[in-house]
Amino acid sequence: MVLRRNVWQTLSWGLVMSLTVLGAGRASAQEAPKAEVKAEETKKEEPKKEEPKAEAPKAEEPKKAETSAEAAPPTIPPEVEAKLEAARKAVAEAIVAAQDAGLVDSSIQPPPILDILIKGYADDGKTLRNKDGKKPYAVSPEVLGAWFTGYGKIEGVNYVNDVRIVNPNAGLKAWYDQRAAILNRHIEAVRKSNPAPAAASAEAKKEEAPKAEEPKKAEEPKKEEAPKADAPKAEEPKKEEAPKAEPKKD
Repeated sequence: MVLRRNVWQTLSWGLVMSLTVLGAGRASAQEAPKAEVKAEETKKEEPKKEEPKAEAPKAEEPKKAETSAEAAPPTIPPEVEAKLEAARKAVAEAIVAAQDAGLVDSSIQPPPILDILIKGYADDGKTLRNKDGKKPYAVSPEVLGAWFTGYGKIEGVNYVNDVRIVNPNAGLKAWYDQRAAILNRHIEAVRKSNPAPAAASAEAKKEEAPKAEEPKKAEEPKKEEAPKADAPKAEEPKKEEAPKAEPKKD
């Protein structure tokens, strides 16, 4: 009896446990899809974050074209061009004459024109070839510009470090003073010898200027003339009638 009772208890406990396990399994199996459904719903409900839109590149504003007046060089009149050519020829003749006289020892080619015109000679070559001289070498503005643009002709000269413009207190100021004195003297002489072209050009400019129109005077209304009264005609004198002859009485 005791054995049977133990067997029945064991079986009943086994059934109870199996039913419990099955129920728990079914519950977990049912809860799993529910959890998945809820997760999907939450995903759907979450608002989508809007990605920042990339700003379109702004179109560059077109650069304003330079006006023709600023870009175009001035037109040289034929008479001015003729004078310039004559001056260039005269400068070339002065350079050749100075070279033939042994007054030109230059480090640039062609030699410095202003040095020859102002001082009468050019000796920058002697200055730059003097290895014992004080560096940096001091030269005129024209010589300095020529060296820094590829017209220096002496080998071994490091113009970047060794060539400088002469200091104003060391001769540059006096050089420009002499330049101004020479050129101004000749310019004044030319002006005095040819006053007519300057005056003519001034008059031409005055003529080109548009004259201001004089305001028209308002026409005065014509006064209506009163009708003239006809002058009374002079009465013609009446002719005196001759007395009629009375018939004679018998």
